[in-house]
Amino acid sequence: MVKVEIDLTISSIPTFDSLEIVAISHRPNKAYLSKNLISLLSYGGVQKEYFMELLGSALEETKQVYLRKRAALKVAINYREMDDDCLTARMISSGIPLNKPHLHARLSRLAKIERTKLRGGKLPISDSFYLMGTADPTGVLESNEVCVILDNGQISGRVLVYRNPGFHFGDVHVMKARYVEELADVVGDARYGIFFSTKGPRSAATEIANGDFDGDMHWVSINRKVVDSYTTSRPWSPMHSTPKAVNKKPSEFSADELEYELFRQFLEAKSKGAKYVCGS
Repeated sequence: MVKVEIDLTISSIPTFDSLEIVAISHRPNKAYLSKNLISLLSYGGVQKEYFMELLGSALEETKQVYLRKRAALKVAINYREMDDDCLTARMISSGIPLNKPHLHARLSRLAKIERTKLRGGKLPISDSFYLMGTADPTGVLESNEVCVILDNGQISGRVLVYRNPGFHFGDVHVMKARYVEELADVVGDARYGIFFSTKGPRSAATEIANGDFDGDMHWVSINRKVVDSYTTSRPWSPMHSTPKAVNKKPSEFSADELEYELFRQFLEAKSKGAKYVCGS
């Protein structure tokens, strides 16, 4: 530990406040489910038939890439980063027929990638979004409330909130989205975010996959088929608290005890170092 003292020689130099913006919220792309989320939603009461319906619809859409220009262009744009500088999308926009061999081959490769993701549980779902989460600066929200801001501003009603990679049944929260007038003065015309309450014995962020308020992305759903049929579970909490380690100052040891303790710590550090070397 290094203690930094005040340098009196530079006290006359004026200081200034600075703000570093690490990331900003963007308009969310289409949201997807995952294997973990499907399992949790199914446990909470969402019918399995609904997931099969989503899968069937997504598979049918992949078949349309060979027949419909709009479907083909949509897939090409979704995978533009792995498509040679958006070549497939540019070919479609240039009017090249979809049945041309080279374009057809490229579409087949993209459709295969789409089917692979579907096989892994990445199902597209409507009325769901990935939003950046942070704490409510107004202190108005109660512990079970959130403020969700989308295209048209704040929304109201029941919402589901989840954060990857949550595994516990309580990592999916049913929360009440409400309008907060005081928050409108803070965010102005900003959009696309979710604000959590700062009240209660435990923050909602830690209850959802042990997250925090430093800009984590949260899956937020207002899909009525999912929200209305889901029953929330109790969030995970540690069963046993970790006892605090007893730290003694060197002056509290006798000469023999201090020698023994230092040698014990040396052997422990050496053992850990050997494990790291073997592991690397």
